[in-house]
Amino acid sequence: MVDVISYGEVMIRITPQRFKTFVASNSWEVEIGGTEANVLVGLSILGFKTEFISSFPDNFLGYKALYELRKYGVGTERVKMTSEGRMGIYFVELHHKTRGIQVLYDRKNSSFSLTPLDEEDLNFIKNARLIHLTGVTPSLSDICRENVKKICNYKGKNQKLSFDVNYRQKLWNKEECRKFLDEIIPLADILFLKKEDFNILFDEKINEEDILFYLQRLYGEEKIYILTKGEEGCSVLFKSNIFSKSAFSTDVVERIGAGDAFVTGFLYGYLEGRSLEESAELGNAMASLKMSVFGDFPSIDRRTLEHYLDSLNNDRSVER
Repeated sequence: MVDVISYGEVMIRITPQRFKTFVASNSWEVEIGGTEANVLVGLSILGFKTEFISSFPDNFLGYKALYELRKYGVGTERVKMTSEGRMGIYFVELHHKTRGIQVLYDRKNSSFSLTPLDEEDLNFIKNARLIHLTGVTPSLSDICRENVKKICNYKGKNQKLSFDVNYRQKLWNKEECRKFLDEIIPLADILFLKKEDFNILFDEKINEEDILFYLQRLYGEEKIYILTKGEEGCSVLFKSNIFSKSAFSTDVVERIGAGDAFVTGFLYGYLEGRSLEESAELGNAMASLKMSVFGDFPSIDRRTLEHYLDSLNNDRSVER
């Protein structure tokens, strides 16, 4: 049995030397990243068995991505190496550590966006305790959109589906995204949504404390709803239980991947059978740790995460 299976695109990430722009730098760092891969890498390091469904071009860039995933323990049994398409690339330029960032995507006609899922892929999904998907993937192509729908409708009765809305305005408009969400969210068991994304996608002027109840009325009360609020932390609603958890302050090195790190920490707690309050705190702690390191992946081991959270909670107790 696999703990978590995800489906998504991996891209090559290119970043200039630290504290330099692309114009000034003659040396670039090459890594890989992608929202679903970020979560799987984080969960693998935390000790869970993970598998990734994706497609890479059959060239050295594709193999770079493949071997990086394997290095962190992510299963690649259903990763296809194909002659069609190309590797998606994105360029990241970091300016001031708390604000400035420039991202340029070059991912059109990637191998991933051109590859339909087959029956073996869908049957493989039945091996997972939990399936994790995001709203980035269905925005990449009609093929990807249909693939995500197939996965959601293929989910077994005893499987859980986690869905992170993760809306990207550059990839599709809000009307398309909202229509898709209305099809998919009813099938999800855990929903992650940023406060900013709610304000864009849902044309409702609602007080922050009412957002989760609004979603619950819209999509049903049997789901776990998590509203992430950046530096303000998060709010969680399940049935009639609602609470908020404050974020932890940190020395910010890089914000990219912080949302994926929160999801990683929350799912870590959830899969361990911990309370929703503990899972939310683990999510906040993982996001805080991730922002203190460079790169997309939340490459934090279990001992470091637990020790960090314990130390933060001890500090809070002393302050009281």
